[in-house]
Amino acid sequence: MQHKNKTDRLSNWRSELDLSIFESDSFYVALYELDGTLIYANQAMVYLFKNNPKDSLINPSFEELITLDYATKLVFEGFLTIGDYSSINMSINAKIYRKDTEILVTGGVDTHHLIMQNESVHLLNREIGNLQRKLIQEKQLLENTLKELNNANTQLEALNATKNKFFSIIAHDLRNPFTSLIGFSDLLVTNAPDYSIQKIQKFALNIHNVSKNTFELLENLLTWSRLQTANITPQIVDVELHEVINDVFNLCHPIAVSKKINLILQLDTAVNLKADRQMLQTVLRNLITNSLKFTHEDGIVTISTQNKENETLIIVSDTGIGIKREYLDKLFSIDCELSMDGTAKEKGTGLGLILCKEFVEKQNGIIWVESELGKGSSFKFTIPK
Repeated sequence: MQHKNKTDRLSNWRSELDLSIFESDSFYVALYELDGTLIYANQAMVYLFKNNPKDSLINPSFEELITLDYATKLVFEGFLTIGDYSSINMSINAKIYRKDTEILVTGGVDTHHLIMQNESVHLLNREIGNLQRKLIQEKQLLENTLKELNNANTQLEALNATKNKFFSIIAHDLRNPFTSLIGFSDLLVTNAPDYSIQKIQKFALNIHNVSKNTFELLENLLTWSRLQTANITPQIVDVELHEVINDVFNLCHPIAVSKKINLILQLDTAVNLKADRQMLQTVLRNLITNSLKFTHEDGIVTISTQNKENETLIIVSDTGIGIKREYLDKLFSIDCELSMDGTAKEKGTGLGLILCKEFVEKQNGIIWVESELGKGSSFKFTIPK
C-alpha cells in the first residue's frame, strides 16, 4: 500500500520528471529505428555523438545491438562506449531496450565509477603537485649550482689575470730597471776616473731615479701581493684629512717641480674622517704621482675636496694627456691592457690604480675616473664620514 502510494505520488510529477531526464546533462537518451535512423536524442546524448549518430555507438556497436535476443525488452545492460576511434570517447552505464522496430538507449554516469575517477584524478593531481614541487627544488638547486660555477669561473679568471700580471711585472717591469742600474753602475765603475763631476752626477741622478721608481714598484707589488692573500685589513682611526693631504703634497711636490708642473691644493673646510691613514696616503700618493706622470710641462695637477652630507669627495685632476673612452671602465681592473709611458718616459705597471680601488673599497668608499683624450683626467673617490 505504501509502495503504491509512492508510485501514485511520483505519477503526479511524471511530466516534470520526464522533462528533467530529457534536459539532463548527465542522463543520456536516444531512440533509433532498426535501420539506424535517429528518431530522438536529448542534448546530453547529442553532445557525445561524433558525425553519424548510429556509428557513434562503438562498443557494443549498433549492428551488434540489433542482433541481440529481444525476447525481453531489455537487450543490453552495462557500459556503452560512445564517440569515435580518433578522439576521446565516453562510456556510460547504459540500459538498452528493443520494442518492435525501435531501440531505446538510456544511461548515465555511474556514481561509483565517477567517485573512483575523482579519487584517481585527486591522486594524480597530488602526484603532479609533488612532482612540480620537486621540479622547483631541482631547478633551485640547478640555479644555485650554476651560480656557484659562474662565481668560481669569475674567481678563476681573476686569478689567471692576477698571475699573468704578476709574471709580467717580474719579467719586464722589474727586470728593465735592474738592467739600467747595472748599465749605469758598470759605466761608473769602469770609467769614473775619466768622467767629469757633472757626468758622474748625471749618472748618479739616473741611478737614483731608477732606484726610486723600482722601490715604489716593489712597494706596490708587495702591498698588492698582501691584498691577494687577504693579509691586509683596514685600521680605522680618526684622521684629519687636510693633514694627510698636506703630507702627501709635500712628498709629491719635488716631482712636480722637476717636471715644471703646478701642483695646487683647493681644499674644502677641514674635516675629520674615520679611515685607515696609511691606505688613504697610498691612494692619494698613487693618484697624484699618476697625474704628474701623464701631465706635460707647465700643466696643472689639482687636489681638491668637497664635504658632502655623509661622505667626503676627494678629487685629483690634471690637464694631462687624458684617457681613451674604451679604457675608462677597466682602468681599475687587473685585466686592463692600457700601458703607456709618462710624458717624461716614466714607466708604470697599472698596479697603483688597482691598489687605489682596493684600498678605497676596503674603507667603504667608491672610486671612478672622468677623462677626455687630450684634455686631462679627474680621479674621484669618496670616504664615508
